[in-house]
Amino acid sequence: MQRSTYIISLLIIGFLGFKVVRFQLLGYTFNDMYAFIQMSHSWLDGRPFMYENIWGYHHQIHNYYTVLLWGPLTHWFGAYGLFIAQTFLLLLAYGVVNEQLYRRGLPVWARYTVLGVILLGPVSFWLNDHPNIGWHTELSYLPLGLLFASALLSEHLLPILLAGLAVVLVKEDGAVLAALIHLAYEWVRTIRILPRLSLLLWIQRPRFWFIVTGWGAVFIIGLLWLRMKNQAPEPRLQAALALLSDNIGKAGFWWQMLGLVSKSLLLSLPALVVLIMLIGGIRRDGMRQALLVWVLGVLILTALNFVQSVHYYGQPLFYLVSLTWPPRFVLVWAFSAAFLVLLTGAFARQVQPDRPMGILVTAVVLFGLQIPILYLVRPDFPSLRDWLRVARGQYDQQKNMAYLQPADLSVAQCIAAKLPATANVFAYDFLVPIFHRQYEIWPTGKHFQPADIAIVPANMASLRSKIPMREPYQIIRLKAYDLYVANQVKPVVLDCVR
Repeated sequence: MQRSTYIISLLIIGFLGFKVVRFQLLGYTFNDMYAFIQMSHSWLDGRPFMYENIWGYHHQIHNYYTVLLWGPLTHWFGAYGLFIAQTFLLLLAYGVVNEQLYRRGLPVWARYTVLGVILLGPVSFWLNDHPNIGWHTELSYLPLGLLFASALLSEHLLPILLAGLAVVLVKEDGAVLAALIHLAYEWVRTIRILPRLSLLLWIQRPRFWFIVTGWGAVFIIGLLWLRMKNQAPEPRLQAALALLSDNIGKAGFWWQMLGLVSKSLLLSLPALVVLIMLIGGIRRDGMRQALLVWVLGVLILTALNFVQSVHYYGQPLFYLVSLTWPPRFVLVWAFSAAFLVLLTGAFARQVQPDRPMGILVTAVVLFGLQIPILYLVRPDFPSLRDWLRVARGQYDQQKNMAYLQPADLSVAQCIAAKLPATANVFAYDFLVPIFHRQYEIWPTGKHFQPADIAIVPANMASLRSKIPMREPYQIIRLKAYDLYVANQVKPVVLDCVR
């Protein structure tokens, strides 16, 4: 392996260490990651298939099937299992891409620009970190999309099938991403043979329509599968289309949506500039069309994200879970990264060395430019002060330290370590990460079993009425919390409280 592959691996392992530290500082408290933990291994504990205590049968909402691969990891390691899975995929994908581009003879400047700016840049870091949530299954689109592109370049059938299947099984919209990567590869393959072929004539070729029809069928089958599971039209798509119909004539709706679209496209700016740099370095006919192919792919995925985002229109956190939300924008970034790999892989020996110092300066600027862009488009992107607090091992400044008293945390950590992984726990927001190995309950009424333990702030006693407790139970007072403990687990708890 190349020395650069080892360096990339060390950086990714360092990223894993960062996520572990952030998690231990109780930085990931939103419920999405914990839903994935539960649904990934519920079947290993004799619970319903892909069931979690937040939304219930989550697989009726989306086709989230790759999470089952991480079930054994989450069964034993909880949230750390998801971090390990994501790190493994990144190590595999980035390593394969680096080695493949090296073997194809791509100049160092082009390889390092793609790796440094696109794959190791701040946008990729932000996507894989997913501030406040920690992990979402769609984030695996980036490494899996890269593996699919690399498999297509290698032209080996089995890796192509496995990587393509993995992309599709992430979520139902994976078929659209896979289709666009496959079409990008087909364009690259065709333009190598017929460099003067126009994009319009390429679209008319039978192979183009064979790929579109095949992936289109996969996408439709996925939606029909969702419909069958729900015994009704896919609820989120139906709701999104209904909201779109209701608001399509309202100027306020379009101003807000166009603002979010603009921010999504702004996030894509570094990929666009890298693409222009690469096109300028490839001395070959047909390269001007590369920009149009990429733009069309980005616009299609942005339109897909537009429709999915409308589902949340009018909700308080709409601006956070719309087009620039990591699980949505990752589609655009994964396609962009895959497209750059396909282009540089196919034309590696046609890329010319050109003003290395100027290219280095441009790459550094593109790397740094991503940071202000992220602050501009994402209000939840951590500030410099937040990064420093993580480095110092301090809790986020937004957390109320009254709920993080050392004595209470010590008890909670002791209980979490001794409780079996099959126990049912309701933990107040700040303490959610501590009980990541157990089946945590949210006050949505979708719990599979009542709570064995509930830990509720003493001044929020009314919250207890929303949490189903296993009877009979006892109340134990801590400094800032009340512990509601069912008799079955009382010995474990008393051993920690003493």
